[in-house]
Amino acid sequence: MKSLRLILVLACAALSFGVAQGQIASALVAEGETFANAPDFVVSTISGPASSGPDGWAFNCNTMYMGDTVAAAYGTYGVALPDVLAQEIATDVYTQNSWEGFFGMSDSGICNSASCTRNADQVTGLDSVWYLDTVVAIEEEPFPHDAAFWWSFGSRPNCTRDGVPYFVGGITDTQGGSTDNRGLFYGFDNTVVILGGMIIPGLPDPVVPGSAAVSFDYRYSAYGTHFLAETATETGSSTNDNSMVYDGALLMVDGMAVTEGSPLPESAGGLPGENWDNFDFCGVTEDGQWLLTGDTDGDSAMDEFVMVNGTIVLREGDMIDGMMLAGSIEGGYMNEQGDWAVTWDVDLDDVTNVECLILNGEIVLMEGMPVDADGDGEIDEGTMVTNFTGISALVLADRDDQGRAKAYFTADVEVPDPAPAAGSDQSLPRDEELGTDEAYVETPGTRAEIELGLVLVPEGVVAIDEDNLPGDEAPDLRLALDQNFPNPFNPATTIQYNLQRPGDVRISIFDVQGRLVRTLVEGSRAAGPNSVIWNGMDDQGQAAPAGTYVYRLETNERILSRTMVLLK
Repeated sequence: MKSLRLILVLACAALSFGVAQGQIASALVAEGETFANAPDFVVSTISGPASSGPDGWAFNCNTMYMGDTVAAAYGTYGVALPDVLAQEIATDVYTQNSWEGFFGMSDSGICNSASCTRNADQVTGLDSVWYLDTVVAIEEEPFPHDAAFWWSFGSRPNCTRDGVPYFVGGITDTQGGSTDNRGLFYGFDNTVVILGGMIIPGLPDPVVPGSAAVSFDYRYSAYGTHFLAETATETGSSTNDNSMVYDGALLMVDGMAVTEGSPLPESAGGLPGENWDNFDFCGVTEDGQWLLTGDTDGDSAMDEFVMVNGTIVLREGDMIDGMMLAGSIEGGYMNEQGDWAVTWDVDLDDVTNVECLILNGEIVLMEGMPVDADGDGEIDEGTMVTNFTGISALVLADRDDQGRAKAYFTADVEVPDPAPAAGSDQSLPRDEELGTDEAYVETPGTRAEIELGLVLVPEGVVAIDEDNLPGDEAPDLRLALDQNFPNPFNPATTIQYNLQRPGDVRISIFDVQGRLVRTLVEGSRAAGPNSVIWNGMDDQGQAAPAGTYVYRLETNERILSRTMVLLK
């Protein structure tokens, strides 16, 4: 652990340099304590947060409940006091034993990945994805789009605000075998979004079959209109094979591919001769704004970056409040209004690698600073952030009616080590709303480190850089390609799309090998909403076989793609 003296020196220096003050990080859940409104649950670990809208939040916790270890999501959908929103369950077929740390929430439900036991034969360790009490996908069950495969895992699940799940999953040609291929899947019908072997429009090589096909670093917008994901293709290189895929097509910045080994445009903030290298966190909104963090192959002292809507807004070596950004970004998130947050280290003089929470380019909290550890809204003397924990332990809520984007995250915090009052099992005093208000006596000179699930509510609005927003046009005048409906379909489906301005349009259907099946639209169309129906026939008038297809919208501005499933 970094020297306490050095952290305190930097924290004091940060305040003198003008790090945003008045921002209070308040504990919502705490290691060793009970849940408010659910006192039978005692928190043992906190693995990360999720949010939905401006007021919905939850933390994924392992707890002790009635003598058993139980995973539970604790929080609120924004209309009630915090409570247990979901916990390990048993159905007639499966019993959940534990949860993966990554999860998501809608406006009324929790989506999680659980390790399960099959009740009929007591086979254990079956990896799965659930939305509330519904199994979305589970290991050893048939893969619905190819009878020769079974699910091998489901991981990193999330869901739209209206309750549509999505996840990264693996498939195998041997029931119970190891993963042969991997992909990104959407909805209760497991629609294939990306899968090893597919051709991604804009990329000359197919997606790598196997475990490298798609990264766990992906995001969907709030209602599933857009997605952004890192995908590996068969370039023949193990170091320059990853690309960013936006809505099913290669992401472009100033007409240039966002793919490893390709130039990062100087107009977007790239340095001369600099290429894309590694990609990390990303985000995307319903109106098409996006966030990307990663590395370039440039000078190692300035290669890490934050990019918003195609422009680098921060890079390693930049100065914030008199401190220099250094090292790797450890968390990143974008909300629906385009606010963004990252956790990143700063250096000042002889004090190095001190992690900060940065919101829209401003430091709002850093290691060494105190927090509200008892949840009463006031900073607690003697507390100190020592570490921001987890690799996806940061989310940013949508702005509330006061224009504030609340940040939810986990952190290790040093607190005075109390001697609990007689008969109390609490390790830290809490106010009545969040726990207990029983008295305690601190043992002089002792301290403890506990993990907290915290919320930071910015004082006032931490402004977005307006230069990086996509424009002032209304959402219904932005280029968009909707998910076809119905999906899956037989015999016909409707594809709706929106044009920012009138112009030439092409809408084409491809199979997963990238072969053209049907051209549906080719010619000029008016601005605003448009639609076209595909009846399942190819350009030769023959019925296309059942399977997954890519439909692509091409304009003079950009290319958008989505996938759909034809049933027979």
